[in-house]
Amino acid sequence: MTLIVEDGTGKADAQTYLSEAGLAAYALARGVSITGNASVLLLGSMTYVESLDYRGHKNTKLQALQHPRYGLSIDGFEILTTEIVQVLKDLQAEVAIAIDSGNDPLETIQRAVKKTKVGPIEKEYTDNAAPFVVNLRIKALERKLTSGMGGSTFTVSRG
Repeated sequence: MTLIVEDGTGKADAQTYLSEAGLAAYALARGVSITGNASVLLLGSMTYVESLDYRGHKNTKLQALQHPRYGLSIDGFEILTTEIVQVLKDLQAEVAIAIDSGNDPLETIQRAVKKTKVGPIEKEYTDNAAPFVVNLRIKALERKLTSGMGGSTFTVSRG
């Protein structure tokens, strides 16, 4: 399956920010082996990536994806309205890798297990243990692109 990659033009039929080859190169550079189908992993990762509250605004209402955007700056630098930034591609790759390893950030959270015992094997979690895996690489990349405020934000301009 060949995916339609957003190239910064605001495609109405784009499906992903990263190609299958881009995912393979990202994983290889980090010593990660991908066992699943790259196209399926990339499409699955887009559900998470597209759900984030990004800074700035979509360029047009006709574009399929949240990027490209206007009004987006990263580390104090304005991002071009035709640019798909590398940090967004890296975020999608990290989410795809997490899904491939069985840690989908959008999977249903099950009740936390206090104690499980099967024969002589016993597992018990502390009372304040997270009921799911938190991928800090994904969170670090997200912070570069999202408001991260958890509430309303506004822009102040001088006239």
